[in-house]
Amino acid sequence: MSKICCTKALGVLFFIFCSLIINGQEQLAPSDTLRNVRLREVVVTATQPDAPGTSSLIGQDAIRHIQATDLSDLSQLLPGVLTRNPDLNSPAVFTIRSATYENTTNALGTAILVDGMRMNNNMNMQQLGLEGQGSLFNSSVLSGFDVRSISPASIESVEVIRGVPSARYGDATSGIVLVNSKAGVQPYAVGLRFTATEKLASISKGMEIGTHGGILHLGADYALSSQDPRLPEQTFQRVGVQIAHAKDFETATLRTNLRGYWIQDKGGGGRNTIDGEYQKAFNRGFSFSANGRWDLNKSWISNLEYHAGLTYSCQKNKLSTYYSGTQQVTTYTRLPGEQAGVFLAPNYFSDLSVEGKPLSADASLTANLRNTLYNNVYNHFMAGVEIGTEGNCGEGIRFDPLRPTLEMLRMRTRSFSSIPFVHQYTAFAEDKVTFHSGKMRTELQLGVRLTKLQTKALHYAPTGDPRINVRQILVERKDDAMLKHLSIRAGWGLMHKMPVLAYLYPDKSYTDQNCFTYNDIENGERLTVMHTFVTSRTFNPDLRLPVNRKFELGLNLRLGQMTADVVWFREHLRNGFSTTEQAEPFTYRRYDQLIGRGEHPELTSDGIVNNGKPLSYTTHATFATYTSPENGIEQLKQGIEYTLDVGHWNSLHTSLLISGSYLNLHEKNTALSAIYPQADFNGKSYPYVGIYESDHFASNLRIWKQFNTRFQFITQLPRIGLITTLTLQAVWMDKQRRSMESNYNNPVYLVDDNGNRIDGDPMTDTEHHKHLNPVYYMDSEGVQHPFTPEMANDKRLADLVLDAGTETRYQEDSFGPYFLLNLRVTKNIGRYVSVAFCANNFTQSNPKKYTRSTQQYTIQNPGLYYGAEMTIRF
Repeated sequence: MSKICCTKALGVLFFIFCSLIINGQEQLAPSDTLRNVRLREVVVTATQPDAPGTSSLIGQDAIRHIQATDLSDLSQLLPGVLTRNPDLNSPAVFTIRSATYENTTNALGTAILVDGMRMNNNMNMQQLGLEGQGSLFNSSVLSGFDVRSISPASIESVEVIRGVPSARYGDATSGIVLVNSKAGVQPYAVGLRFTATEKLASISKGMEIGTHGGILHLGADYALSSQDPRLPEQTFQRVGVQIAHAKDFETATLRTNLRGYWIQDKGGGGRNTIDGEYQKAFNRGFSFSANGRWDLNKSWISNLEYHAGLTYSCQKNKLSTYYSGTQQVTTYTRLPGEQAGVFLAPNYFSDLSVEGKPLSADASLTANLRNTLYNNVYNHFMAGVEIGTEGNCGEGIRFDPLRPTLEMLRMRTRSFSSIPFVHQYTAFAEDKVTFHSGKMRTELQLGVRLTKLQTKALHYAPTGDPRINVRQILVERKDDAMLKHLSIRAGWGLMHKMPVLAYLYPDKSYTDQNCFTYNDIENGERLTVMHTFVTSRTFNPDLRLPVNRKFELGLNLRLGQMTADVVWFREHLRNGFSTTEQAEPFTYRRYDQLIGRGEHPELTSDGIVNNGKPLSYTTHATFATYTSPENGIEQLKQGIEYTLDVGHWNSLHTSLLISGSYLNLHEKNTALSAIYPQADFNGKSYPYVGIYESDHFASNLRIWKQFNTRFQFITQLPRIGLITTLTLQAVWMDKQRRSMESNYNNPVYLVDDNGNRIDGDPMTDTEHHKHLNPVYYMDSEGVQHPFTPEMANDKRLADLVLDAGTETRYQEDSFGPYFLLNLRVTKNIGRYVSVAFCANNFTQSNPKKYTRSTQQYTIQNPGLYYGAEMTIRF
């Protein structure tokens, strides 16, 4: 019997066993022993709070039941989020209303607050400049905060605000994730979890400190992950600690939280690795927050909330690479013009280190006034101020210029501590009014947030984020009526994202051209001369702040046992951060080569001389291309999220929860980008650069359409402490495609095999080449000229015309429907022990789907994943 058949058979047998247990419960005699009595059923799903706006509450029971390994796993409890398998060996970010987990714009715009302290990624610089952003091992730079540092074992609850948030929350465009750490008096809790690739352990305890010392909570956790058992050197390790203290005074409260973590990623290795090669990533840090409330109970102020917080981390990427047979020349000068270069050793180890020390601190005061304005009119007014600062104190990029990593040949060392800190000053106000009209109730929440951004050389104009949420409760009954609740809600607001340090302060780019090389090893005479072109970009004052305009309409009703929540949303993000290629022309001298031995070339201020005579040269014109930050991303998305709780079937002890979403997402990059063809022109460098509104494959737009439903069958047997959740995930529609939309009346067109332009729709055609002309072209003087359609036939400019690469580039890839089954089981054994089991895609449903755009097959759904967990409380 095959492995798949065995797995399916075991799954069927397990559910038959569970069914027998369920049916047998009707015949069991009640028992009063502590081993068998359970007081209540628990909530193991995300719930919609009773408030205006759209958000999801995830309690500790749901966190334990889903058996998450990091914070991002909890997003699978939100409507429409598809299953993915945990992977601690890769950076994990949190996305909201996204078509993919990897959407960097969405992840960067998701604000994560742990006990009121912001865990942003704005100051993360763990990259090799913008040109080498993807070459560092396990860094979430230019994306969202890496949530692997937050252990679910230390979390009490999570609230995910998907709609329009309160005015007290800023620096976000996607949504808000509010994490509350464990606190209060709790028994010892020891957790152990094992999967095929992971081992996790945790311990916590909450206790009172004397009579008046408050409550102290201590926790620690450890995680070890190795995705490939054959490569034990490729591992992830996490050690975390948490200390929380809470004390209530006569008229005030104070809550302090200290979190620390140590993370180590190891990569590389394997059978083809040279001894001594490695790549490692370290991340050590802590966060501290102090929150409290002072009850004043005055006619003009009810209480005053105060907060102060600090986060600091030390991030370090280390890379050692062995190079053999390089025979290259390079330079490490920072000066423009001609400089003597260096000859690299033919064989050497190159050590590279990138160290960042992000630091952020903030403090806030919020005044609250709660009063009754008139009969049945209740008011909650809130006003506050915030101040924050953030920067990076790390050493930055370090390497030996005589033994450089080849990827660094265009770069130089850089200290992150030389970059100025960024300061934020914020004021916000919000009023929430609740009033009754007969049996109906109206809740109106209206607020505004003003933020002033300041750094050493830049003072942004203040940004304003007006926001409004309103809910109209039409029916609210507690009797035996069929319709118990009916309400509608609406929300609208603006959300701005603060700048990322790597975009605000990009590094210089160095283009090195070889002008001359002479290497007479026998006589000890060698000289190489490099011409260096240096960009002057170290500050980007034109960088704008991304802004997302949110609008949503929602409906909530409770009909008998059934509860339904449906929300339609539309979001339009503009000025999203992106990178684009820029080009600048420059000239350099290429000297005549010396072939014979015994020559004595020297570099002087006037050029190269040989035996006292100037060496002849020719002047060449070329272009330096480099990556520059831009505000090119525009996202337009709309869709529907729905949750339907069908109710509880008493005879089966089972409830059914149906949730899902429809999402239509368009993401367009509107920034112009330069592409320099690698072609010769009469024996010299190509004299033109094309400037396009697309990438290298004539595309600037991606479209996703997804429609999915999650059916959760939740069985709870409180008398024996058993909870099982069987989840059927159905993806009814999964479509995506690339396209090209021109803002300059410059569409993609079809050409035949001879290069002649023909009529037809390039978005649907599958037989002909697709070409795109540049919007402009730049000459060797740096002057931009409009590119006309007739120029595509000019032999001098023909190399500037882009080809889409394949005839099916713009075809829509449509997958669906496809399904998978997940299982979660939690069982209490006595009063102290609970065990849990999880399995993703336990039937191993991985259908192959044909991808029309690439003419290849792809596999849908994650692979089989399973694990077990045991928790002891005493």
